Amino acid sequence: MTREMGSAAAASLGAHFAEIGAVLTSATSGAIEPGRVVRFGARILPGTEHCGLTLIRAQHPPRTLAASDPLPEQVDALQYAVGEGPCLDAASEGVELTGDLEGDDRWPVFGPSCVERTGVHSMLSVRLTVTGSDLAALNFYTRDADAFGDEAVDVASVLAPFASLSVEHALRVQDSSNFEAALSSSRQIGTAIGIIMARRLVTSEEAFDLLRATSQRLNRKLREVAAQVEQTGELPEPRRTGQPASGTAAAG
Repeated sequence: MTREMGSAAAASLGAHFAEIGAVLTSATSGAIEPGRVVRFGARILPGTEHCGLTLIRAQHPPRTLAASDPLPEQVDALQYAVGEGPCLDAASEGVELTGDLEGDDRWPVFGPSCVERTGVHSMLSVRLTVTGSDLAALNFYTRDADAFGDEAVDVASVLAPFASLSVEHALRVQDSSNFEAALSSSRQIGTAIGIIMARRLVTSEEAFDLLRATSQRLNRKLREVAAQVEQTGELPEPRRTGQPASGTAAAG
């Protein structure tokens, strides 16, 4: 009997794995999007109603990278606010499973508050493997008590590698975007420094000091001031009372 049950479970997991691979990698880009993972997870995991992805990056607050609907974000926001909960623990420790959040003494603040505010009683969270110091977890939620059993844990473990790939993809896109923005800002600042050096016959250090002082005086970001210098060839000056906005001709 046990062997038959084991064979059935293995066959079921194999079918889940094949379906997950086919569905999540069907995008034309070949990348697995976090949104696809959570929507699929909410549909396929036995007993669940909702699914979400928690991401924790060094020197940044935890955030929900993707959610199948608004409820995971509501639950996660409570965890992030009080600093405890299955998603946070699973991201660093492994698998967290509960069918009674209200009475679970692992999360005495989050649990009762979650039940009261969202009605969620059961959660299953699985750690995801991501590179570097980043942490992540794949999370499942339902309002039913004791909703998740061994099969749910098994299916979540099969889905987890695909979820990890989706997180890695999202992080690469984010880091690339941040790098390009920083590179663009650096180029603008360098151009602005060159313009100031040529116009005012000062050194690069003096030009940068002028740029920074103008940024502070106008309470504007350095890259915004640099962009204006690049466009106009001059450091912007504080607007005087009654002075028309830039580009607007004065009356008379």
